[in-house]
Amino acid sequence: MDQKERNQKIKERQKRLFHKDVWMNMLLLVPPILLTLIIVLVALFTFVLSLLLVYFVLPMFYTVERRMRQSVTGIGKTNFTYADGYRAFFKDNMGGIFGLINALLISFLLIIALSFILEYAAQPLANCFPPAGEVLTEIGNLFFSQATLPEEFWTYLSENTFYLTQPLTILVGVTAFLPMTYLLFYALPMNLSNHQIATIVLPDIDKNLSAAQARTLSRIQFARGFQGYRLKNSIRLNWPYLLAFVLIYGLSLYGCSMIETTETMVMPIILLLSPTISLFFGFFLQYFWIGNDYCIIEESQDVLLESINPQIKFTIYQTYRNPNYIHGEESSARGCFVPEQTYQEKHPFSTPFEENHPETTFSPTTPSQSEGEEEKTDAPRENPTGIVIDLSEDEEKKDKND
Repeated sequence: MDQKERNQKIKERQKRLFHKDVWMNMLLLVPPILLTLIIVLVALFTFVLSLLLVYFVLPMFYTVERRMRQSVTGIGKTNFTYADGYRAFFKDNMGGIFGLINALLISFLLIIALSFILEYAAQPLANCFPPAGEVLTEIGNLFFSQATLPEEFWTYLSENTFYLTQPLTILVGVTAFLPMTYLLFYALPMNLSNHQIATIVLPDIDKNLSAAQARTLSRIQFARGFQGYRLKNSIRLNWPYLLAFVLIYGLSLYGCSMIETTETMVMPIILLLSPTISLFFGFFLQYFWIGNDYCIIEESQDVLLESINPQIKFTIYQTYRNPNYIHGEESSARGCFVPEQTYQEKHPFSTPFEENHPETTFSPTTPSQSEGEEEKTDAPRENPTGIVIDLSEDEEKKDKND
């Protein structure tokens, strides 16, 4: 299949994303998004501890992902519910499908790095807002002055920090943009794509391994040579969603930077307002991004097969055929991903002459000539020059000696 034909099939499969169930999926996506946004806002007042509650919202996101995957592949339960999602997460070992811990850790490191970099832009940015520039300069003077009492410093902060709302809104928004983009449009789609690849290479792998193990196995072995192809086609199909997110983020940040307040306690909400609005719409854009990735993977299985190492292919085939491997609906729909090996694949070091002849298995009790036909030759037989191993039973040997 050439790339043009494959692209056409991908477009046809993309239509499944806009199936009649898409509106129901969008509706089911609203509650987990709202809960996540509330948890993020509350995290400012709980020293980030409330972020642990996000794990209990993930089954709701998984429910939507599972329904979307069924629309694209036609495999699975059509009316997958929240109850099914929570059952899968806490009973069927699907808790690691998103790989959220590693993704959040990298996002947090990006925030720290960007905070150090943008620290040098704080004073010039504050100078664009006259009261803010003066307040920031005074805070610096009080902080580095040895004559400043702690009570004096904190009193000045509580009475004047609200002047920094506008510049801090811009700084927080710019700092959060890259980590959010990484999380929404790279880390999570990559993790889910790796899991999808694992379910294609080894159907019903979730019945045999946890989602985290399947995702890791796919990332290390199955998808290594395929990721470049997937990323290139993913960007080709999904760039409009990324552009839409950038526009939403920029417009919301511009609007929120115009908000002024005289209440210091309200500042944290204003600072996170732009990232929160962008995150809300970003989840909906991510839905179609991941769906397009699934379409690419489903219609590029031949490319995926060619990218896998021959030794890995042999292991995949043996694993799928293993009597202990548990099969289910995916196995019935997909079958074995790796076709049965040819003679040359089984014997890579054989000569072309050996390839043209099927293997023949000889039995010690089977004569080399047809029954009733005797070898006719006048030449005396020579003694064998190699080692002859007698595999007959001891009793037969004894009869012959007698």
